[in-house]
Amino acid sequence: MTEPRKGWLGADAPAERRLAAILSRLDDQRRVMENTMRLGTADLRLLWLLADGRAWTLREIADELHLEQSTINRQVNAALNSGYVERRRRAGGNAHEFVRTREGRRVFEADTARSLGAYAAALQKMKPQDSETFLTLAQEFLDHYRHEVEGGTD
Repeated sequence: MTEPRKGWLGADAPAERRLAAILSRLDDQRRVMENTMRLGTADLRLLWLLADGRAWTLREIADELHLEQSTINRQVNAALNSGYVERRRRAGGNAHEFVRTREGRRVFEADTARSLGAYAAALQKMKPQDSETFLTLAQEFLDHYRHEVEGGTD
């Protein structure tokens, strides 16, 4: 547990600053975790999407991940070169489709087990009712935050 701070980021700071500080520290720890994993964020997102077992085209991947197709093209090519995905020709068409390989599944499962395991361990150290309350409130906060970010009106 970190020492309570005073002033700009301390317990007497406005709630939005305290939240920003908490999220910043969470992001720092997320980066520390990333450095212990084999896959980068782009590979994790791609392999998570491909975990459903179906084949996806570049356009479908780009649409689902809300990224430019050129960005997806680079990410998929990197995953191809690493042996995490394979490319096939879609039946009856010219489009290529992509699926996760056994190696992609193995590395993905190892990295997500490590990452999700850290979340699980932290939640288990909380009282059960506190961890459930935390998750419920985090989801509620995210819903309200998304509404504000996306320009929603009340």
